[in-house]
Amino acid sequence: MTTKKSNRIRTALALVGASLGLCSPSFAQSIQTPGLASTTAIDLRTLDRLHAPILRSDLGLLGAQSCAAASCHGGPHPAIAQPWVSRGAEYPLWFENDPHSKSWKTISSTESVAMMRQLKIMKGNEIVDQKGFDNCLACHNTTKRFHEPRSSVERKEGVGCSGCHGPEELWNGNHYQYGFDSRNSTDIGFVANEDLLTRARTCAACHVGDQDRDMNHDIIAAGHPALRYELATFHARQPKHWRDSESADKTYYEAQLWLAGQIAAADASLSLIKTRAMNSHSISEWPELSVYDCSSCHHTLGLQNTRRTPADGKVLAIAPLSTWNTAGLMWLIRYRLEQGQGTPEDDRLLYSLDAVREVIESGPTPDPNLTAAIAQEARLALAAWVDGTAGQFERASFRSERLGNVAASAAGKSRSFDTWESAVQLYLAAVAARESWPGGSSGPMLDVAEKLRRGLAYPQLTSSPEFALRARKGPTATRAEVRRSTLELVGWLGPVVLDQEPMPAELETSPEQSKRELELLLKQMVERRENERKALPPAVPGAQKPMAPQLDKDPSKPIQPKPVQPEPAKPKPMIKPEDLLKQLEALQGDEPNE
Repeated sequence: MTTKKSNRIRTALALVGASLGLCSPSFAQSIQTPGLASTTAIDLRTLDRLHAPILRSDLGLLGAQSCAAASCHGGPHPAIAQPWVSRGAEYPLWFENDPHSKSWKTISSTESVAMMRQLKIMKGNEIVDQKGFDNCLACHNTTKRFHEPRSSVERKEGVGCSGCHGPEELWNGNHYQYGFDSRNSTDIGFVANEDLLTRARTCAACHVGDQDRDMNHDIIAAGHPALRYELATFHARQPKHWRDSESADKTYYEAQLWLAGQIAAADASLSLIKTRAMNSHSISEWPELSVYDCSSCHHTLGLQNTRRTPADGKVLAIAPLSTWNTAGLMWLIRYRLEQGQGTPEDDRLLYSLDAVREVIESGPTPDPNLTAAIAQEARLALAAWVDGTAGQFERASFRSERLGNVAASAAGKSRSFDTWESAVQLYLAAVAARESWPGGSSGPMLDVAEKLRRGLAYPQLTSSPEFALRARKGPTATRAEVRRSTLELVGWLGPVVLDQEPMPAELETSPEQSKRELELLLKQMVERRENERKALPPAVPGAQKPMAPQLDKDPSKPIQPKPVQPEPAKPKPMIKPEDLLKQLEALQGDEPNE
């Protein structure tokens, strides 16, 4: 890294700290010579506080079978369980339907064993790298086989109850009692997953990575799929053994899932960057290649299946930082600033995330100490944003309409289509806002979304090591086609203003022609939206609901009385416990007394 850029980044962080009253000696020390290795593994100043129990190694693990009693969570079989039945079927629902219960089977498969042999974790059928194997088990099994002080029993149960709800040694016997406060029980190992952000951060620990688990570039090269975490999508596909009371309000629920997922993914990725830079992960080396955008080296993974000219200000051989885990959150912050809703927390977080990108893209081998310090500052800034006015406002009121406006704002920026990752995240944001589509989630915009999805999708078998089997490896749509389809989708969600920055050069059209076509498309969409609005019947002032149509009445005809509707049949009363006991005693009356 050049001295000029290093000083600029440090000065920028110092200014951020000073503007918020954080320029203390310890803060300045963390910028100059960060002594982060001496800090505890769990930093409660960050969002570690949400899922801290699953990072602890001092609490015992009892296993999923400790929850499987019929009187606890092992109730009715999933085949007869219905959404309206009382709780009690969580264990069979997990065991029968949840992919997490099959994760031990996955890690024991022929493909996984071949991967571990390539990674030198296994030699033949023997495990020779215990730390490497533990890293795999951290996400594929609740209890680790080696270096696991919490359990003396080896359990091959996959990701069980304690993998998401926390080690149950101290709360297994009282979490069902009256007065148990789940949201304030993290100190005894309970993870309060009823909170969407806590749930999102717990999931991100494995589906992004964390300080004690790392799915790095070597593992991807050996054949593991790259981790692409997006909570709203994962949540929709997850067989549920819980109920969310707010899920009925879809315009709120879907947008909140998206928001929680973006916050959690950003925090988890920053935790990974910090830990990797500090060489705390025994299986990773710095710089870790998985922090970069894949298509910067694997060019066929990009939107345009040719090697692109570097963007302005970029240097050859310097890969850009992956934006998969931070793009959505940065779009939201920029939208808030555009709307005049920015707070000091917004400025601090945006500046910190930009500083992380700059330091990692500063050279082939970014300074690890500076990288760790800036990633830590970004985590603190994110936690302050969540706790501050901005985060509290968004978590309370963020709905699909606002998400649609965020997506529309991002769609007007050329850089939103700079990489495949960013383009896909924009598509996923538009889909999460589908309750605000014209006609709803099943309306005519569904076809537009499906067209865009097909254009962004890779062909089948486009995953290592089968990736090499395909001649055509990249997405089927070019960057210009993806942007046009995206505008067709998000143009209905909110106003789109095209920026003046030219799109990267494409083969089929010039940048000027491409921009003219997009502006014409947006103009046509605005006209269609106005025409449809004019076609709606005029609203009645003060009316709470549409007026019922008035029928012409003939005064010569007598008014016919309304037919009497039969009363609905009353449900049979439920049998009382004491009556049931009498029936049982009557049935047993002929049996001899013991």
